[in-house]
Amino acid sequence: MDNRQKIACIVLAAGSSVRFGSPKQLAEFQGKSLIQIAIDVANSSKADYVFLVLGNSSSEILEKLRLGRAQPVFNMNFEQGISTSIKSGVANLPDDSTGLIIMVADQPYLTSRHLDMLIERFLQSPKNIIALSSNGEARNPVIIPYDTIPALQELEGDEGARALVKNNPETILLEVSDPKVFADVDTKASLLKLESES
Repeated sequence: MDNRQKIACIVLAAGSSVRFGSPKQLAEFQGKSLIQIAIDVANSSKADYVFLVLGNSSSEILEKLRLGRAQPVFNMNFEQGISTSIKSGVANLPDDSTGLIIMVADQPYLTSRHLDMLIERFLQSPKNIIALSSNGEARNPVIIPYDTIPALQELEGDEGARALVKNNPETILLEVSDPKVFADVDTKASLLKLESES
């Protein structure tokens, strides 16, 4: 029997990209779509399972995406906010998952090494929430232990895991010195700015 900790990673990519004006997931950064960058990072990490939560423009995205080992999950309620995508990912977790990484698909400077930092620290403290941080503030991605996962099913609307992470006194923060890791893309202007700085 395999008793080691099993880590699942869900990549949240179901949003409507209202501020971006077109499917942000397919916008290119350095010659690769944002969603492909995110999936490649997750697939290259030490996570045992990878799930991609899709909603808006899911057919178009899948046509242009190389999934690798990632399994697509469809969130039919994506318009009701990010909480529904988290719930969709949680509903598909394998029974032997002991930890859950939640990551978003619009942080192009995030690498598999950052995910592996979370995993390695979690394996030492499997009862704690672990989050990457910048200047002592928790940021995405985070890893949630099994005992805390049910709390994610209580989320509503556009509420992500931020409050859960922030309000847990036992959350462990892993400081990342390069702020670019946390740069995310909300608009076409922010994407152009990131491109110009790379």
